Amino acid sequence: MRTLLPLAFAALASGLAAQTATGDIAATGYSTNRFGIYSGTGPVVAYTTPGFQGGASQTILWDHQQPDSFLIGGPSFIGRARILGPGSVQYAVLTTNVDLVVQMAWDAQHRLVFADGGTARIRRLDLSTGVVIDLTSGPQPWSFEPTAMVLDPVSGDVFVGGNGGVHRLAAGATTATTLVSGLASHTADLALDPVTGDLIAGLTWTHRVVRITRAGLVSDVVPPQSITSPNALAFDHDAELLVGSGNGEVFRLPRGGGASSVFVNTSPLGTTSGLAVVGAGGHGLPFGSGCQATFGPATLRSAGPFRTGTTLTTTSTGHAPNSLGVLVLGSSRTSWGGAALPLPLDPLLGTTDCSLLVSGDITLAGTATPTGPAALSFVLPLPAGLAGVTFFAQHAALEPVAGGMSWTNGLAIAIR
Repeated sequence: MRTLLPLAFAALASGLAAQTATGDIAATGYSTNRFGIYSGTGPVVAYTTPGFQGGASQTILWDHQQPDSFLIGGPSFIGRARILGPGSVQYAVLTTNVDLVVQMAWDAQHRLVFADGGTARIRRLDLSTGVVIDLTSGPQPWSFEPTAMVLDPVSGDVFVGGNGGVHRLAAGATTATTLVSGLASHTADLALDPVTGDLIAGLTWTHRVVRITRAGLVSDVVPPQSITSPNALAFDHDAELLVGSGNGEVFRLPRGGGASSVFVNTSPLGTTSGLAVVGAGGHGLPFGSGCQATFGPATLRSAGPFRTGTTLTTTSTGHAPNSLGVLVLGSSRTSWGGAALPLPLDPLLGTTDCSLLVSGDITLAGTATPTGPAALSFVLPLPAGLAGVTFFAQHAALEPVAGGMSWTNGLAIAIR
């Protein structure tokens, strides 16, 4: 990984605490004092607290800055559960200045954003002071009750589910707009696909798990009715989707297709209302847009996993066979060498609608595959020193298009 060392990214986290392991799945389900952790083998381990000091738990969230702990939210409380050992937990309330916490997420500054179904607002908790502030005000398209939410850590946009629709609260805005309506169901949970940036929604009344693009296009992730009352969603440490059902089953859906695996949460028995995974939260979220390659827009993706000790592959598509290309890695997507990003390249190169989207701190050369439409790929090992780091990537290729080059969209890559 010598090529990445000159980036001099300061690691924010150097590894996971001994009391949790990467891939551990925490599940809660409308309990006043308990949640369970499944390690992938054996039974679910129960963790019983003296009480959450509110009503029944609705949601759970792993804290990557304190990796042995989970935040739990519900009626009148948000608390922290710290794992001390198998079956042993320490619990403390963080705030009771909430009404009904239905889902939580971390923003890019590691601030806790949550949907409060009782106040019908999106709110934020300052963990150091316990102060809660409202991010929304006035009437909202979800009407009287937001039922789910997820946050895009790249744009800062919050997506909010309600009865029959999903809505977008743009970063810094106080009023949301509707992304999609007519879903004919309560939206029980939302998740952000860490590879595509699409939204995944659990529709309990119609027993559907659906994918929603940023353009508002809706498609089924699994056949309708195949998962009963999908109430909880999470992407795991390998960027694969977990779905918790109304009867306690938790399904893992392989990203590449194939049969799903399943376990049953027994702590507590019944509906799974929230899921969280140790080591999850990494992403390779696309931003910006690519310009024309030989076989369509140059499109860049990375399938993950986005975690230390693995390898990360970035792949762009649509190129001419055997085209020479470059991977651009940078620490910023807003400026480079005093110039603002994105930087239009058309006046410099004669391209059409192409832009430099990331700072050019490091470049690596490569060659696309020999048959068209060709793919251009780069493989990067991810050592422990990158845990907690976010960096940015873009591909460019030499091919017979305007200006002789294509440039992809960018990726914001967060490592856990």
